[in-house]
Amino acid sequence: MITLFFPLYFIFLKKFYGKNIFLKPKSRKIFLIRSLFLIVVSWITFSIALSIDLLAIPIYDFFPIDPQNPQYDLFLLGFEWAFCAIILYVVILKIIIAVLPSSKKPSKLAVRKATILSSVFAFGIWAIQLIVVELYLSRLFGITLYEQDIRVLFLVVAILFFTSFFISIYFVFLPKEKKEKKKLIREFVKKEEIESEKIEDREVILNVKDLTTRFYTEEGTVYAVEGISFKVYKGEVLGFVGETGCGKSVSALSILQLIQPPGKIIGGSVNFLDEDLLKKSSKEILSYRGNKITMIFQDPINSLNPVFTVGKQISEVLLLHKEEEIMDEALKNDQSFYDVLRERTKKILKDLNIPSPENVIDRYPHELSGGMRQRIQIAMAIACSPVLLIADEPTTALDVTVQNQILKLMKDLQKDYNSSIMFITHDLSVISKMCNRVAVMYCGSIVEYGAIKTIFKKTYHPYTKGLLSAVPVEGKKEDLKAITGMIPNPIYPPAGCKFHPRCEYCFEPCNSVVPKLIEVEPNYYVSCHLYDPEFKREAIKKE
Repeated sequence: MITLFFPLYFIFLKKFYGKNIFLKPKSRKIFLIRSLFLIVVSWITFSIALSIDLLAIPIYDFFPIDPQNPQYDLFLLGFEWAFCAIILYVVILKIIIAVLPSSKKPSKLAVRKATILSSVFAFGIWAIQLIVVELYLSRLFGITLYEQDIRVLFLVVAILFFTSFFISIYFVFLPKEKKEKKKLIREFVKKEEIESEKIEDREVILNVKDLTTRFYTEEGTVYAVEGISFKVYKGEVLGFVGETGCGKSVSALSILQLIQPPGKIIGGSVNFLDEDLLKKSSKEILSYRGNKITMIFQDPINSLNPVFTVGKQISEVLLLHKEEEIMDEALKNDQSFYDVLRERTKKILKDLNIPSPENVIDRYPHELSGGMRQRIQIAMAIACSPVLLIADEPTTALDVTVQNQILKLMKDLQKDYNSSIMFITHDLSVISKMCNRVAVMYCGSIVEYGAIKTIFKKTYHPYTKGLLSAVPVEGKKEDLKAITGMIPNPIYPPAGCKFHPRCEYCFEPCNSVVPKLIEVEPNYYVSCHLYDPEFKREAIKKE
């Protein structure tokens, strides 16, 4: 039986650690050495165990029994050894569960319930056997069916314990948990669908149409943003995702007219609250920046002024856009203008859960941690309760713990202020946490655009599929697939679809015809010839 165990062990390893575990010679060698070692040790151990009469061990000190009646000895020993066996198997079970991969571990609650049930079941069955066979049949009626053997006890209790454990956990407790989890997921999806439908009915805060931005360098023209169109609704978070150099940040800077020479906005419109920002003069656009539209940049250490305290930098935003309001409040409450300004600044810091705002307000940026500096940037961004907040990879330079804190903070602020957020990142996991809708950008163009639930449930564009396949998924033991090739030089972009040199589904029109955004589902758009009715026949052949 011990020898036959190892083929089962081999199957177990393949199932839990992947089919490719034994492809390497080193892995096969280690497995064979360990298997032979365990077989030899197991045979020796069990041979010794079978050669010793364990029932002959004197154990009278544990129970006040009559030495003249050995049957009582067997009866009481049976209960004690059964209890000890169950304790041993519980410990073994804990060790087995501890070494399992995290993706395969059942929940602690299910394990606890199954352990209690299997312990009671195994002990109960063995106790019934002892009472019926040993106490009644053997003692009262003199019928001896078989001899009580401690080795049989350990084997039978092990079979009862582990069988009942695995049956109860995999057919009773885990299915219940999965059922409850599925119910919660269905409720969440339903809620997301309702929210998505509501978003489409909300007021459009920002409507960008055919926005084009280029940079004219000595080497040539950089086609940074090429005719992108999207909408941001009131109270929503729209995510922009893509590899570095796809034009996400340039799109955000173009909205605020922050493009510096040799860059230039060539065409398109940026309608914010029914006003085209691209038609505003440099002086007029200042009334929007930091007031109705604000931006959080990637690296706070480069965005904050090192020679001014953080309090002065937040106060400057308030002075620029809320001077009259602060003056009225000071006159109304008979306070100093600067006292009111300082109190407002402290209140903003307090709203961001910054400890001891009265101390932080007088510190310089270099005296604060990276996470704290990012909070200061957010404080400057929300100081005037903006309608639209543009966050350009605000968590890139932060560790995971601080990143989660910042994301939660932004989500809470978005709900409290009812602001819309344009969230730029290259991290799909952040997109899944933060956003209601998402726009996938590649080489200056939007290739997929719509509700967040669709992009993870049913991905359309080959580029988006490539991004998702490069993300590790909990529970899957598979090699991650990287997208072949690199983003093309924006000065010399390929003809037709810009992704076609890297696309595994590329067919004839891809290298010559520029794809257009096609509505594949209600309010969900994809820029790909695979879904263009004009090339449907060729696309079916390719698939």
